[in-house]
Amino acid sequence: MATQTRFTQLHSPFLSAVRRSGLLTPDDILAALADSSISPKADPLQLATLFVRKKLLTKYQAMQLLAGRTQGFVLGRYKILDGIRQDRVGLVFKAEDTHAHRFVALKVLPTDRANDPTILQTFVQEVRAAAHIQHPSITQIYDMDSWQGTHFVVCEYVAAPTLDKLIAERGPLLPHVAAQLIAQTAVALMYVHERHLIHRDIKPGNIAVRPERQIKLLDLGLTHMLESPWARVTKRISTKEYAEEIAHIAPEQAWGCEQDARSDIYSLGSTFYYLLTGVVPFPGLAPEMMAERQIRGVPSPAKLKPNIPPEIDAIVQRMGAKDPHLRFQTARDVVKALHPWLPVAQWQALGISTEMPALPPLIGSSPRSAKADGSREQPPQQPSKSGFLQAIKRIFGN
Repeated sequence: MATQTRFTQLHSPFLSAVRRSGLLTPDDILAALADSSISPKADPLQLATLFVRKKLLTKYQAMQLLAGRTQGFVLGRYKILDGIRQDRVGLVFKAEDTHAHRFVALKVLPTDRANDPTILQTFVQEVRAAAHIQHPSITQIYDMDSWQGTHFVVCEYVAAPTLDKLIAERGPLLPHVAAQLIAQTAVALMYVHERHLIHRDIKPGNIAVRPERQIKLLDLGLTHMLESPWARVTKRISTKEYAEEIAHIAPEQAWGCEQDARSDIYSLGSTFYYLLTGVVPFPGLAPEMMAERQIRGVPSPAKLKPNIPPEIDAIVQRMGAKDPHLRFQTARDVVKALHPWLPVAQWQALGISTEMPALPPLIGSSPRSAKADGSREQPPQQPSKSGFLQAIKRIFGN
């Protein structure tokens, strides 16, 4: 009878919401109230503050409960603690694995894509392949599951800022620092590509940097649900946020064409440009950005930052060439080009020769080839930027 009387104290709207969320048991709530002078009928904000102060709820959970949300806090054995980010694949949360007693990153997949059996089957296959990747610079995939119709992937949680946040807070990096981080990422990509996987979404927001200046590559195996950026169902095509999400994808990827390791290399080169300059190679909204990308490669970062060494400037442009055949052909080649900026011990451990394969000159730097009749071949006609952009705007009505 006494227990029943105690539980009747929990019938206020906010405490009822806390109970329905599954985050706290009635005993948890009663114990917290017993240790304080706050009444169960107190203002919801006071109650939420109490639970946060006692570390029973996170700030994220308290804010969601105050906003009236009571569902989605618990997915099977995983308890949602905080929101990390939203990207083109889905929402990413910090969660607690209540069985393994560790923090994890939990990515919730978009319902419309996860409900398509063909897309989901291919995605599951890639996640399973990526789960076998074990490398110190790549986040580990732990689990893939669904709970009451919600599909999600569970990964290693990395308590470190991503490069986009670092640049936003501190500005461009010194050239040697940027080169070291990109070289480490290229080493991780070399490991991935040699196992017949590609990332598809290399960007500053998917590269975390730990205090010892060691990188962690995020989201490997989780990008197969990405739609073509030009899919007509994309309602955010003209928003600033969408432009930021696709700022580093390769030209061939923009149109949904076949991708390979060179697409990742382009995106890494575009990321390199951003680290050196603090701006994306092609600013603007998505239509303008992608039209520009179809016309020319990643520009010279030294034009914005003259202190960038010519060797680094050339590497960025080679990685970001518009034509995949003009880029470094493998991540191993990128590692070779950037090996002077890798820590000596890491470079020696790779056991890679520094000999570089012959690469064709970038467009505009080679003499015209001779035809059979002795005349010189004319350079290919570049599409008009204004005409290309107008065509894009006609398609999307912008």
